[in-house]
Formats: sequence, structure tokens, C-alpha cells
Amino acid sequence: MTRIPVFVIGGYLGAGKTTFINDCLDRGLRNTAIIVNDFGEINIDASVISARHGDTLELSNGCVCCSIGTSLADTLFAVLDRPVPPETIIIEASGVADPGAVAAYTHLQGLVLAGILVLVDAVEATRTARDPLLRTTFERQVKSAHVIALTKTDIAPAEAVDRAGALVASLNGSATVVSAAAFALGELVVDAPSTPAFEPATDSPSPFASHVHRFGAPPSTAELRDFLASLPRGTVRAKGVVETRDDSRVLVQMTGTHVAITPTTLAPTGLVIITAG
Repeated sequence: MTRIPVFVIGGYLGAGKTTFINDCLDRGLRNTAIIVNDFGEINIDASVISARHGDTLELSNGCVCCSIGTSLADTLFAVLDRPVPPETIIIEASGVADPGAVAAYTHLQGLVLAGILVLVDAVEATRTARDPLLRTTFERQVKSAHVIALTKTDIAPAEAVDRAGALVASLNGSATVVSAAAFALGELVVDAPSTPAFEPATDSPSPFASHVHRFGAPPSTAELRDFLASLPRGTVRAKGVVETRDDSRVLVQMTGTHVAITPTTLAPTGLVIITAG
């Protein structure tokens, strides 16, 4: 039986994984199953959605987009059981997950690991690597990669990009380091990549916790920014779609010191807030 190649895309919170997948779709991705934590974050135009079945969107270009349900294994089995299996599978790992652990699922019959791509935010990489609560997660992600793609190189100072490149190279000397802006998914296929040795972290429990915040009444944009500024020091991520007082909707993305509030047509979700501590 022909095995389906699986690409694992990892990277710390806010590194740009969803943006990268959107770019792949815009570049004409075909006959692929995309498995993500929440496909609602992927900006798929309604005109390309041919059908929706529970946690699966079928796209008119032959791709399907699946939200991870009860488990990643169950989702993969559901993809393999489709009447017409995809030619490739992309798994977007959680921003606090170890891509090596995700890649271990490619040992399922019918699958083969095509490679692990880890995205690294060139603006925040050094700060994240120095944070005692985040360092272990960041390092495990980088060390799992076959290819490391630096993101936000267009807004990061040149010296920050150089530092980020040197940092990831020091952590994973065998990985190829590229700019995400100049990288195409097809380049990720490497010669018979091995699944990185995955060792469950047993030294301490996960430092991350999350909750969903929903506003009692739609806030103004100014009130939304004030709320984000008031979040506790240990907040490492806030993301979601919020309905504002003027009956519009905005996508909120806060990671580290970076805050972006942009118009969107996606349905309100509340703010998923992740803290470390």
C-alpha cells in the first residue's frame, strides 16, 4: 500500500503557522488534508468550501481541512478512511506542543513522515529562549526540526534576524535554516527523514494553562486594547475573534510584545488566553 507523506508544522505561539498554511492554500495547494487545532483560524473564502461535515471542511480544490477532535490519532484514522485518500497530509502542531511527539503518529500504518518544519519568530526568538518558563518548550520544538523557517524577517531588525538564525543553529546544527518568506512546502521533503527521538517531558508538569474570556458587552477597540494591556505578566498568548461595539468583528492576536487587531468576517470565538507560570 502506498503510504501518504505527512508534513508536521510546528513552532511557538505566534510564530506564523496559520499564516504559512494560508499561504500554501493561496499558492494552489491540492489534494491535501490539513489537520489543525481549529480550522476556524484559517482564512478560507466561503467560495472555495464545497461542503461541511462536522469537524471537516471540504474545499473545491480537492483539499480537506479537519479540526482535531477527540484525538489526533482518531482524526488521522478518519482521513485514512476517506473514500478518496489525500495525496499529502499537513498537521499543524499546537504552539506549545513538541512537533517530535506529533511526528510519532506518522508510524500509523499508511503514513510516512515527509519532514518537520518549525517556524521561529525572528522578532521574539531571543526573548522566548531566555524566558525560564518558555525556554524548554522552545528548545524542544527547535531540536525536533528538519527545517527551521524564520518568520517576520520583514519587520525584524537585521541584527535580530542574525541572532535568531545563530540561536536556532546552535540548538539544532543538523537542520536547514531558511526564511519562511522564500520557502515552499514542497522543499520540506527530505531524503527518508527519521522521526526524531521523542522523550516525554517528565521533569515537570506543563507550565501552560488556558481559558476563554468572553466580554459581557461588546467592547470598543480602545477598551479591547486596554483589556489586553491589563493581562497578567505571565500571559504569553491571546487570540480569538471578538465582536466590537460598532457591530464589526476583529481578529485579535497577541504574542509577547506584539499585538495585532484586524477586521475579519469569522464568527466570534471569545479570546483564548494562554498563561505560563
